[in-house]
Amino acid sequence: MEPPLEPPKSFQTASRDGSGEKSDTTSKSPVDSSSLSGEGMDEVLPDGATRERTIHGWKWAATAASLYIGALIYGLDSTIVVDIQPALIDQFDEFESLTWAGTGFPLGSFCSILPGAALYAIFDLKYMFIGSIILFEAASALCGAAPTMDVLIVGRVFAGMGGNGIFLGILNYFSLITSDTERGRYISGMGVSWGIGAVLGPVVGGAFATSPATWRWAFYINLVIAAICAPAYIFWLPKVKPGGDHQRSTLTKLVSLDWAGFILATGAMVSFTMVLTFAGPTWPWNDKRTIALFVVTGILFVLTFVQQYFLLFTTVADRMVPPKHVLINPTQLVLYVMTAVSATNIYVPLFYLPLYFSFARGDSTMQAAVRLLPFIAFLASGTMFSGSLLPKINYYWAIYLAGGILMTAGSVAMYTVNSDTLPQYVYGYSILLGAGTGFVFNLGFSIASIKMFQQTGSGLDVQRVSSMQNLSQLGWQLISLLIGGQMMQELSYRNLAKVLDGMGFSEKEIRKAAAGTSSQLFDSLGASLQKEAINAITDAISKIYILSIISGVAVIVATLFLPKEKLFPKVKNSDTLTTV
Repeated sequence: MEPPLEPPKSFQTASRDGSGEKSDTTSKSPVDSSSLSGEGMDEVLPDGATRERTIHGWKWAATAASLYIGALIYGLDSTIVVDIQPALIDQFDEFESLTWAGTGFPLGSFCSILPGAALYAIFDLKYMFIGSIILFEAASALCGAAPTMDVLIVGRVFAGMGGNGIFLGILNYFSLITSDTERGRYISGMGVSWGIGAVLGPVVGGAFATSPATWRWAFYINLVIAAICAPAYIFWLPKVKPGGDHQRSTLTKLVSLDWAGFILATGAMVSFTMVLTFAGPTWPWNDKRTIALFVVTGILFVLTFVQQYFLLFTTVADRMVPPKHVLINPTQLVLYVMTAVSATNIYVPLFYLPLYFSFARGDSTMQAAVRLLPFIAFLASGTMFSGSLLPKINYYWAIYLAGGILMTAGSVAMYTVNSDTLPQYVYGYSILLGAGTGFVFNLGFSIASIKMFQQTGSGLDVQRVSSMQNLSQLGWQLISLLIGGQMMQELSYRNLAKVLDGMGFSEKEIRKAAAGTSSQLFDSLGASLQKEAINAITDAISKIYILSIISGVAVIVATLFLPKEKLFPKVKNSDTLTTV
């Protein structure tokens, strides 16, 4: 294994601590070129200069490939439950808990972002990355062996935590060991890998669910992939030391983490998820339990704000939220918003396009999943295109504007879809939506890290903005899934109940049919009534694209608040900072 990468210090630099204040440091000699670290990023570049990557050749190819595979398995598990839900109902007969199988993963991911980012700032990047993989694989094994739905849900939450650690590790690697001009391409590659995994999720899950291997191998497959990649993770991934405070011991920094903030924020998000999961299908909206959960959620969010603002049980340096220059930087705030809302246009099509084709065309699980390919292909192509285009046109606001327009057009078109819409039209609409989303959804990671490094020269700040981008994306992913799920359950149930009024079906039977987890009800209907029932469901699905329309418009509006500047200023006197 390689020695830990150390920072090059071949000239006098200005570094910043967590508060953003400068402190001068002078180096007397350069360090070996085989080394780099988050600390080594704590350098302010000469005007217009860029930093170069230090790892090349087959070693870099192996490193990048192993990281992309990590992004792929993260994407795979994000959508793996989409097409195994009927099998889970058959196995456990717990329809009321089914939503948690889908939301448990993003909930675990979201709640672990800030703690994970804090731990990445303490421990070596390689060890944190491998530890995250171990957690993810252990949770996958638990899901595969789950004897009950409750155990499966617990496994999904822990898998989300491990998956988030993997994703943060990949972001940090590509943010810290690539040059400014190539970073966009490599981070865009993450989006492509994630997208491939996301489209394979329903296909792989559906294939296993309908095979003798059963749905359990939809989770066990992660263990096989990890075993194949293990040599690359262990022997080829470079060690990268975290930047920041080196005066305190690792144990002291670990104890000093903002555990109170993490606990309060996690409690707030869990209660928020519970109320949007149970209210409606399980509890009436005016039920005492629903009201109590809303109250608890509000109290926990208020307590989190108070604890962070008044620094209760923490300090400025250690608190959960990043410093002001990272958190409320005007450009960064706009980037956070655009990254967040674009997540809607990934998960709404991923979850509801297959469901649409299952109802409208009677597709099998596999057929419905394959119909996602046009959307995913253009999502991935848009991601790669925007990453490659960024250093060429240099005006990132223009890419966001184009993406917002395409997203809005595609979303409006998807809103018009009904059970009689020809598949080729649906493909075309989804291509517009996928291309626009691809332009936007990962672009913020590159721009945010480049802008922050230009501003502060701090590798630690680069990690912070990457974490905030991830928080924005995963947070809105969870929220859009919860809101979309509520819309689907309530609208489809209401529409279908009208069609089936007076026929003697129970609420549970109608809800299961509306969710696509039971075909017995539809099979019992006559042709005319079955057509009405399908129209009722597809009408509900089309309404969910209101969320996508709002997201596309939000990106267009947010573009107005971006500075109309060049991302990479013209280099003066050919000054280029290299770490070689």
